[in-house]
Amino acid sequence: MMCQELGYEDEPEFEDALKGSFSDFLDKLPYVVKQEKNGRPYFQIKSDLPRSQWRSTKMSLKINSTADLWRTCYKSPHATVEIPELEFEFSADGKRHTDSIYNHIGSAVYNLGMYVQQANSGLSDDHKDKIMDTVIALNAFLDVPVPWTWVVHDPSGMSDFKPMDEHVEVEYLEPAPAAAEPAAGEAAEPAVAEEAAAAEPAVAEEEQAQQQQPAAS
Repeated sequence: MMCQELGYEDEPEFEDALKGSFSDFLDKLPYVVKQEKNGRPYFQIKSDLPRSQWRSTKMSLKINSTADLWRTCYKSPHATVEIPELEFEFSADGKRHTDSIYNHIGSAVYNLGMYVQQANSGLSDDHKDKIMDTVIALNAFLDVPVPWTWVVHDPSGMSDFKPMDEHVEVEYLEPAPAAAEPAAGEAAEPAVAEEAAAAEPAVAEEEQAQQQQPAAS
């Protein structure tokens, strides 16, 4: 179904575009809960936490090589991302953003360049020069000439990395909230899995109905 909606002829063509299996692709998405049933992957997108369950969090990842740039970072609608070595910040814009760190920066480079072009007449030369200096610096950081830091500030605590391992330093800025509700994605199994479970043979239902009927006198 996804293959058809995205314009791919079949599943092999779709997975060729992903450069791997669809199951492996799901494993790289921080906001997805995946289960395996009957050898097939089923998934559900985590819902946002209610404000009562927010926990302000700071996560830091040291970028030591270009390989670190391909780690997936999920930036929640409430989060900001800081590169302190550049004094640069990605603001919170109320939207989910999931991509490799490399592509997060690439998008910022593109958007800043387009902003300078489209607002050309409304910006002073000094302002344009400062923005383009930032673009050049961001591009240079994609080559990781020196180690630098990717810092996520999230008042909701919903932002995440994949993989989330010992290289990601997590600092909780407030106590954990009371466990009033299950965490996002844990309350229900993936929707597709529910459909699969519901599609049991009709014969089983008929046998159960027959067992419940009273015996003929």
